[in-house]
Amino acid sequence: MGEGTTTTRMIKGTLLFALLFTAAACTRKAEGEAKTKAATATASPTAAPPVEVSTATAITRAMARSVEVVGSLAADEEVVISAQVPGEVAQINIDFGSFVQAGQVIATLDQRDAKLRIEQAEASLKQTMARLGMTSDKFDPNQAADVKVARASLDWTKMDLERATKLVENGDVARSIYDNALTQNQLAQARHQAALDAVNQQLAVIEQQKSAINLAKKALGDTIVRSPITGAVKEKHTSRGAYLSQQSLRIATLVKINPLRLRADIPEFAAAAVRTGQQMLLEIDAFPGRKFTGRIARIGASLNEQTRALTVEATVANPGNLLRPGMFAKSSLITAPNAQATMIPSKAVVSIAGLTKVFVIENGKAVERIVKTGTKDGDLIEISEGVRTGENVALNNLDKLQTGTTVSNK
Repeated sequence: MGEGTTTTRMIKGTLLFALLFTAAACTRKAEGEAKTKAATATASPTAAPPVEVSTATAITRAMARSVEVVGSLAADEEVVISAQVPGEVAQINIDFGSFVQAGQVIATLDQRDAKLRIEQAEASLKQTMARLGMTSDKFDPNQAADVKVARASLDWTKMDLERATKLVENGDVARSIYDNALTQNQLAQARHQAALDAVNQQLAVIEQQKSAINLAKKALGDTIVRSPITGAVKEKHTSRGAYLSQQSLRIATLVKINPLRLRADIPEFAAAAVRTGQQMLLEIDAFPGRKFTGRIARIGASLNEQTRALTVEATVANPGNLLRPGMFAKSSLITAPNAQATMIPSKAVVSIAGLTKVFVIENGKAVERIVKTGTKDGDLIEISEGVRTGENVALNNLDKLQTGTTVSNK
């Protein structure tokens, strides 16, 4: 009995140990298979389902290249209007802010003194002309009365000298008679020349008096002050009734505001592209939403050594006089009106941690590209670096993409 019981117990123990060993082996095998499957799944991301995305093709479009600059508007010209002669201001036709046209009368000085000077000069001229017997501007000095008398005396002495010469040659008269006739003839010549010189001197006086009349008329004209430019009154320096002395003849300061000038500094990197005649688009804070145009008229000879910028001046049309000198302007200088640019939809661009990127689809997989963006044009944005024309970019589910992610187009 004892020996049979012991044998039975040993058999049961052996069976139990075998069962436990088999169970442990199965458990280790299952765990190994699970780890193998997990490792296989981790090492093979392509096993994940593809991400559905919409795509767009990068296109090439002609667009204007521009440089953004700022500046201030200034008057095209600024002129201080002064009277040319002193006098009392009899009338003034402008005020602060008034608009004037070129040639418009802006002030008139008292004209009484100028008119009296003209009358005085004309009277002196008439007196001199009457002394010479002049009736018109054309006058022969030989027709003057004193010259005619002197000429007649000269002719008479000449005949006496001719007779005396013949008589003295024949011995009919004494030599003294000939000498007297010769002397009288020489005196008559001198008197005739003196008469001509006196007439010519009077004619010179007449020319001087005519000049005096012209100066007096100019002085009368100078009492009327006209605007040399079309513009606006910046400052009014005098009023009606004030006396303008030789030391202070200022009347007003005018500025020409059509066109205006815009002075701006172009960065060094764009300086080589600047040309006269290039267009500038201006935005003025006082007129939100409106665009004004200008064109480069003058370019500085050199760059500023401190700012490394090129100063330019643009002419800005101002037909309605809406713009004023001193206004601040944000302007865009168009350096290339038809430059070729690679464009993609703006929503394809992602900015994270200071980096701008897109996902390009290549052979059904996403490829991350760091890009440089440029000008926006509606829903499109320029890509200056990172994407080529004809490549497809993802437009949605960008947060689910990384390099190597399998994608499918919707």
